[in-house]
Amino acid sequence: MSFLVGFSRVHSYAGGDAVTLPVLLRVGDERADVVAAVDTGASHCLFERGHGESLGLDVESGVRTTFSTAIGRFEAFGDEVQIDVLGLEFDSVVYFFADAGIRRNVLGRRGWLDRLRLGLVDHDQVVYLAGYNEQMVAPSR
Repeated sequence: MSFLVGFSRVHSYAGGDAVTLPVLLRVGDERADVVAAVDTGASHCLFERGHGESLGLDVESGVRTTFSTAIGRFEAFGDEVQIDVLGLEFDSVVYFFADAGIRRNVLGRRGWLDRLRLGLVDHDQVVYLAGYNEQMVAPSR
């Protein structure tokens, strides 16, 4: 059995504790450039509260959600934004932490990972991405 998987974007990330990607969040004409960690265990995309505020959002008017993790619970507020990672753009509901002291940005499954194909070679510190519905090209023989 053979598989064909195609990727249209390649990104090298810096070593460290996380696989990170540059992210552009947009609401209308407002934009926020952030760096976010790829977290396949996160159910949703989560961003620092300040990023939501810089987009002109009234963060607390978003959909309030309680998230539970292995180390505790936290509140966040969901809003629809346009998210762009390496030129792949999606309208998504992302969440902004209620606590302004939480300094973490995460690309999770719903709203990001569920819309693309992801390849990762951590040894080489390279991420491969393609939109889920992008045409795959068969290799030439």
